[in-house]
Amino acid sequence: FARVLLIFFLSLVLSACSPHPGSGVWKTTTDNKMGISKLIVSFDGRAEFVSKKQDNTVWHCFWGKVSAKELNFECTPSTNPDQKKMFILRVNKQGLANLYHESTLIATLKRLDENPSIIK
Repeated sequence: FARVLLIFFLSLVLSACSPHPGSGVWKTTTDNKMGISKLIVSFDGRAEFVSKKQDNTVWHCFWGKVSAKELNFECTPSTNPDQKKMFILRVNKQGLANLYHESTLIATLKRLDENPSIIK
């Protein structure tokens, strides 16, 4: 009985939480209207990016899973903490991601091999 319980417990632990394909550190592949160069999507539901073409605004975001390849971001700009904007990150089969605001494509990104830790 103890072995069965141990196997059950280990199977739960090993299958519990795998990171979402959208989590990680993303670098833009080309210039964009907002001047975003990097998007950090941490495992704990937070994300952050800087829009250099908008007074170096730091966007602090919370994300939620929409599907296996899509995340919704609710972001607050450092220049106006009372404002909130929604963004969507979609990861494609090639491993690239598109960042949208409303239905407008903001940037195409490529995942970097970096730890997605957001500095507090």
